[in-house]
Amino acid sequence: MRIVFFGTNEFSTTILSGLVNKGYNIVAVVSQPDKVNGRNNKITFSPIKKYCLDKNIPIYQFNKLNIEGEEILRLLNADIFITASYGQIIKQHILNIPKLGTFNVHGSLLPKYRGPAPIQWAIINGEKTTGVTIMRTELGVDTGEMFIKREIPILDTDTSSSVFNKIATLGVECLTEFLDNFDYYINNGEKQNDNEASYYPMLKKEDSLINFDTPAGELCNLIRGREMNATCYFVYKNLRYKVFFAKTTEYTGRAKEILFADNKNGLIIATNDKSIEILDFQPEGKQRMQAKAYMNSNKFVVGDIIENT
Repeated sequence: MRIVFFGTNEFSTTILSGLVNKGYNIVAVVSQPDKVNGRNNKITFSPIKKYCLDKNIPIYQFNKLNIEGEEILRLLNADIFITASYGQIIKQHILNIPKLGTFNVHGSLLPKYRGPAPIQWAIINGEKTTGVTIMRTELGVDTGEMFIKREIPILDTDTSSSVFNKIATLGVECLTEFLDNFDYYINNGEKQNDNEASYYPMLKKEDSLINFDTPAGELCNLIRGREMNATCYFVYKNLRYKVFFAKTTEYTGRAKEILFADNKNGLIIATNDKSIEILDFQPEGKQRMQAKAYMNSNKFVVGDIIENT
């Protein structure tokens, strides 16, 4: 099969790398345009572009795929398009170009968790399982016919990045099984039940401020789910602290109160039912680190209230 692959981020790159390593014929890759850093105007390549340049795989980047890409994509004479976290809505006249169709690797057990951030939202909502669905890409958002579904557990120690890695690895397995047995699966697809569907949007940075007047378990799930994108943070003494991982503790106090702040107990802050221990965070202007290591600085005062100002 002549395959054109659509993707942009680390998840996409893992899927693409798996296909390349297994010898599939990737004739080209389509990725989002390069990003420009607003601070220094430096151009940043996507993970998949870096991979393609290293492997000498032709890559195309269209600002408006549906307008600019049609002629080039037709000339590639592809049998199949594969999409995985590409990042643009692909219209039907593009989806119809390949001879055998366009198919997607989606990071949830459809029809649940349709949308652009299924892995993050599954963690935020406290789900204990998630998985991969190989599906037909169509104009609706993750509404196409399903061919393979595989489930994996979400552990209490998982964050969005660890689940992304598991899903990407599983996605390679499912996609190669689908391609190797294409005739069987294409004739045994399953329509989605829209009555069981759920949709979750992209995470927004403006929703990242931690509200400690929240149950501890819900807050830890939120922090784990937002570890990669729109990372949670709080503000204390005019400094912002990004939080990547926390766990619940049984200590209690006033919501937002600093209960412990030392290198033995760590940084423990009360919520509206119990408390959480901040384990992995990044103080403003510093590198990401374990919170206990930062407690030697005496920046936090036991009894203070986190006012987020």
